[in-house]
Amino acid sequence: MKKKYGCFTILIALVAFSVVATVIGYYGSYWMDLYQRPWAYSRDSDAPLLVGKWHGNFTDPDGIKKEINLEIFVPMTSEERWEKAGQKRRRRGTSSAKRAFDGIAIVSSKLGTETYELWGNVKREDFHDFDLDFTADEKKSLKVPNFYVNIAEKSHWNNDQMTLPINFSYRLPNGTSHWSSADPRFSKIVTVTLIRQKE
Repeated sequence: MKKKYGCFTILIALVAFSVVATVIGYYGSYWMDLYQRPWAYSRDSDAPLLVGKWHGNFTDPDGIKKEINLEIFVPMTSEERWEKAGQKRRRRGTSSAKRAFDGIAIVSSKLGTETYELWGNVKREDFHDFDLDFTADEKKSLKVPNFYVNIAEKSHWNNDQMTLPINFSYRLPNGTSHWSSADPRFSKIVTVTLIRQKE
């Protein structure tokens, strides 16, 4: 009887230790992110962050007026953080990984809808400066030649406004890219201002 009681006590202690370790891992990770990713996390639920939904309008190098809706995802959701905290082995993220983010963007115009995945990195010196790469969905090419959003280097965000100096990639309906150094449209950079979309 005493042996069974002892085994049960040990089992309870192991479960309790596991729960405590998971809770410590979760909140330890969260507090580290508050320090290392102030552009993505804040104890203030009303604090303006880079993550979230943004909206803007621009005119592409062909003179086509377009609307862009962009969403930058939080690097780690609460559910993902709990799952990671419960794992026995944890990999330490690099400083560059702590500055990385991803998201999606949809560009709409009279030509149709362009769908993008996006990746970016905030700058270490100032978390308000960042670079952005757009990858268009190749399965959804427009039926007409079009200037697709490509990259936005030296971008900036502050409070509820974002500025993207966008470079474009000219793509044909078959998905291939086209470039002409003699045509100034192909090297044109369009600065787009986006405003935060309130939930």
